[in-house]
Amino acid sequence: MNEPGWYAQPFRADGGITASGLLSQLGRPSLSRLTLLVREAAQNSWDARLPGHPVVPFRLDLSTVGPGHVAAWRRMFSLGSSSTGFTDGIFHRLTKATAIRYLAVSDRGTSGLAGPTRSDAGRTERREWARFVLNSGDRDGASASSSGGTYGYGKSALFQLSKVGCVLVYTRFEDEGGDLRSRFIGVAIREAFWEDDSRYTGRHWWGLPEEEHCEPLLDAHADTIARELGIPGFQAEETGTTLIVVDPDLTDPSLPDSDAPPELSVADAGAFLADAAAWNLWPIMLTDRAVHMAVRVTANGVDIKVPDAESDAALAFFASAYRTVSEGSGLMLACGKPRMELGLFAHQYTYGASVTSLAARELGLEGAPHHVCLLRGPELVVRYHSGPERSNPDAGYAAVFRVNDDLDQTFARAEPPTHDGWEYQQLQGREATFVRTAGRRLKEQCDRLSGAQARRAVKVGAYALGSVAQRLGHLLAGPGGFGTAVLPSSLLPGTSRVVMAPARQDDVSGAPPGLAPFPAPRGDAGEGGGAWEPAGRRRGARRPTLTSEPYFEVIDGLPVIVQRVRLHGPDRVEGSVRVMTGDGGAEGQTPTGATQPEVYGWRIPADGRIVTGEVLYHSGDAVDVEMIVIAVADVLIDINVVGRS
Repeated sequence: MNEPGWYAQPFRADGGITASGLLSQLGRPSLSRLTLLVREAAQNSWDARLPGHPVVPFRLDLSTVGPGHVAAWRRMFSLGSSSTGFTDGIFHRLTKATAIRYLAVSDRGTSGLAGPTRSDAGRTERREWARFVLNSGDRDGASASSSGGTYGYGKSALFQLSKVGCVLVYTRFEDEGGDLRSRFIGVAIREAFWEDDSRYTGRHWWGLPEEEHCEPLLDAHADTIARELGIPGFQAEETGTTLIVVDPDLTDPSLPDSDAPPELSVADAGAFLADAAAWNLWPIMLTDRAVHMAVRVTANGVDIKVPDAESDAALAFFASAYRTVSEGSGLMLACGKPRMELGLFAHQYTYGASVTSLAARELGLEGAPHHVCLLRGPELVVRYHSGPERSNPDAGYAAVFRVNDDLDQTFARAEPPTHDGWEYQQLQGREATFVRTAGRRLKEQCDRLSGAQARRAVKVGAYALGSVAQRLGHLLAGPGGFGTAVLPSSLLPGTSRVVMAPARQDDVSGAPPGLAPFPAPRGDAGEGGGAWEPAGRRRGARRPTLTSEPYFEVIDGLPVIVQRVRLHGPDRVEGSVRVMTGDGGAEGQTPTGATQPEVYGWRIPADGRIVTGEVLYHSGDAVDVEMIVIAVADVLIDINVVGRS
């Protein structure tokens, strides 16, 4: 039996790829190495989850090799390569280091790395080992449900994080006969080099070297070496994989690049990993899912709290929008030419929720959120699409857009190797149109939520009504900062807090029949049609009537004023609000930096649905609706409702 050692891969007659070429396959990602590792490792673990396991444990343990195990580590890294004649070892620095630091990335309740240990073996059902340990960019053997990671190019994030380009792999799986099998191997990606007249790719494996490849240590042998190195084993019938990133780079992601950037402490790096897990993985961490990922982070054995939707206000708003989408509710965004439903969109307005996490800041979130979380089928965060901010710095919006299953693979092909964006330029024809139009639709929604679209081309206070009862003469002081009741935006238990998606939708908006939240844009390829409008006011039709005194509420964290309005039949209704001066006149010019009240939308009391925007189209019989105005503290306002039919 061969003794364990390092095997260096030579260039063969038909060529090969250098180790540096493998590392460059991620391109130049905008995210830090710590964040990339969290995203890529978790994605592969999530794809490898086994049926029948409601919880997928996923751990990130940042630690230093203990004194009882350091000799085994130094022995491993001091060995030479039998295939090259090197005798001094390829990790000389590690053998002399006073301490060896590592990051253990582990999952349980997953399939492990099974399949042939040679890349040229015959066709088999399982090939996880070949895809992760031997090949690069290989999808063969990946299941159709593995729409996230497939141990492809993204795995190079593990090696980029290691200062010495080395990852140890310890895995356990169930073979075709139902037996549990263990494997252990070391994998290193370093620089290509010459040895005498032979050139080597820079790829190395630690295991049982053979003439043309390196075999892993198996079963009891694998478990023994893992135990000697201090790597936790597997319990009872557990399967899964532990990856050890040797000597991880803990460069502070918040600082600009430099020749010698400072590193985070182990505790601070652990906190960053916990935040990165929360902001990149929160959709699959929600505990009310049928299957969820349970993330645990430790730093030198100390548990680090991982933020979640139960403890973080901003994440809670995103989670609420996600639940609306996952229930099949929300707004269906669509492409008009060619006609295709792109995916569901839902949002929550936020008030007082502020993002302060360093890991979230790297993703573009800071302060009040004004973002859309983009998701595909795997439901890991692709990225946060940033929209315009709201006028009040304490107010924001947290939205979720999930691609329709029919287009999941189209959007997957639009992603770079790091899976952190959708680039329609990578596609052609209809597929490019769908991805490009999704970007336009998201911009439209963000403009609407921020207030930019709601204020376009609407005459405020320009329509004179003859009755004092029609024009609200009440001057209202703005709400105080404390003590107001918090009410949900939907009065129906179990329904969406925004707009419930009905079985039949009018055009592409997702609004309930007879109601349209905003006029659909027109004019360019991929746009949808316009919203329904009444042909004109019927002779003798009554104008809308204000039927109650206005009152205060807090809807989804947003202080608002609610005014009940009676619509007497089909109508196009516009709401407006003005700031009044102390003598009863309208404010002529808004002071610089001042926040303006605005119409948030219209609530249908019968079922709690909300239609956003200043304009409401109604095509049915007489009905009572409620106009919702975003309140501003310490101002007097004038509310006006106008029938435009």
